[in-house]
Amino acid sequence: MQAERKWFSWLVLALVASALPVMAQDSAALETTVSEPTTQDLDYRTHRKWKLSLPAETFSPVGVGFPFEQSLGQRFAAKIEGTALVIDSDGDGTFDVKVEGTEGRVTLKGKTPAGRTFSYAVRLVEKGGWHFAAGGAATTKINGVRIQIIDQNNNGSYADYGVDALVVGRSKAASFLSKAVSVGGTLYEIDVAKNGSKITYTPYTGQTGTLKLDVDTKAKVLGAVLKSVDGQYSFEMSRAKAGLSVPAGDYVAHSGELGIGANRMKFVRGRSKPMTVTADKPLVVGWGGPVKAEFDYQRQGDKVGLSPNAVWYYGTQGEQYLAFKPLGKSPKFTFTNRKTGREIATAYFPGTC
Repeated sequence: MQAERKWFSWLVLALVASALPVMAQDSAALETTVSEPTTQDLDYRTHRKWKLSLPAETFSPVGVGFPFEQSLGQRFAAKIEGTALVIDSDGDGTFDVKVEGTEGRVTLKGKTPAGRTFSYAVRLVEKGGWHFAAGGAATTKINGVRIQIIDQNNNGSYADYGVDALVVGRSKAASFLSKAVSVGGTLYEIDVAKNGSKITYTPYTGQTGTLKLDVDTKAKVLGAVLKSVDGQYSFEMSRAKAGLSVPAGDYVAHSGELGIGANRMKFVRGRSKPMTVTADKPLVVGWGGPVKAEFDYQRQGDKVGLSPNAVWYYGTQGEQYLAFKPLGKSPKFTFTNRKTGREIATAYFPGTC
């Protein structure tokens, strides 16, 4: 009996020893699949001709200067001389740039408290006082795809998630700055330095689902911005024909733009409700036509009057279309008797609407 126990002990030891190399290999394989965060520099690019479409573009009052102390550690003074705006563009206390007329562009150059030099381009317009908006972007490439981050709220910070703007690839349409970005079919979690100097990214490890927009329109979709209800994530969907992998959660259609030739039409959220993306499941959301109109009208005798300024257009998801121009023609408005259903009048807007 003692000999049998000894033989059994040796058998157990042999089995454990044979398993150790396999366990070590599995552990090594696990270590190789864990991705370390990648950090790289952001370069600043000035846009000489502004062609980007931002989801919430804002022009802020210049007042007595550009208040970037909290973000970049420096302020650039400005003042009015006659009808012109003069600016201390390098923060040395001397006004060295004059902008006349109704618009202009200036690149501010400074140095952070840590000694890093930076540039910040501004677009200037005079509309009841001088106002400015960002005229450049902090840029880099992730897996060969260009990323641009725009200070959309004009405070000098590039890390205001859900407020600043983000452009991926060659698109001209921006989403809001998102904590996750889809690049080449891979979803990355990103962390942007407040002063726009660096970006850190790593593959997203949370739950994801696929979201696709099914658009019923003869126009070209130039922009379609979705935003999570909590403001953490945002995606521009106009080029995502096959859908996009996004973090699971609730999203709303924030804004977008359609185009036919030179005609442009924007849409906003309107009455659209949140859409829920669940883990590992595709969600196809239909929007666009048929478009329904609501309008105010005035009736005088047998005549009915309505104004293009008192008509509201809504798509299938409740999204609201502004400056609606269906193929450049006026929609037909039909008036019926509510009780009998009989058509009593039709109306068109003169020319195009």
